[in-house]
Amino acid sequence: MGMDERVKNSPRGETTRDALLDAATVVFARAGFGAANLREIAEAADVNPALIGYHFHSKEGLYLAVFERMVAQIRLAVDPVLQRIEQVLAEPATDAPRALELVLHFMETMLVHIVHEHPAWGELFVRETQSPTAAFELLYQGLMVRGHRALSMLVQRLRQGEDPAKARLLAATIFSQVLVIRISRTPLIRLMGWDGIGNLELEALKTLVRRNTTLLVLGD
Repeated sequence: MGMDERVKNSPRGETTRDALLDAATVVFARAGFGAANLREIAEAADVNPALIGYHFHSKEGLYLAVFERMVAQIRLAVDPVLQRIEQVLAEPATDAPRALELVLHFMETMLVHIVHEHPAWGELFVRETQSPTAAFELLYQGLMVRGHRALSMLVQRLRQGEDPAKARLLAATIFSQVLVIRISRTPLIRLMGWDGIGNLELEALKTLVRRNTTLLVLGD
């Protein structure tokens, strides 16, 4: 390992890198990739602007690193649930109550994470879904594909004989509930007259998502 790599991987180097990622997450979410200013990011992180190039090579490298960290942190919450689902799907058969509970548990896990995640992540997600860049592939391959596959296969187990394409579309529709909450969080809070999304509001959302999901899965 060369001197540069040792410095990057040192506690001080990791602290600088994290500070830049924290600042970049906020600035990219607010301004978008094109309008984001690297000097502003460096100032917010309280580091020399040259360190952006040192740690990330370029503005695009910093932008992608923001999404890599975001995906990694979301997977910490979601992967245990997906692993459990995949273990069940590896079995020859799954009884309907168990399959439905796994669907509901997955949706609840996603909902809780979205409610408690970094406020800027929703903005970044919206920007990438509306105007995709290379960062969208990180979201798609790192999060969406595996979750959608697991949800689709559970739906097929629950709706025996369902056309696979229809099962995939239904799974996407079910998952869209939490995406809508992520995207419309601010207007939702205003419309409901909430001060924010605390424990009571989260429980109301959980109840609604569970009911909607059950109706979508079991309905004709």
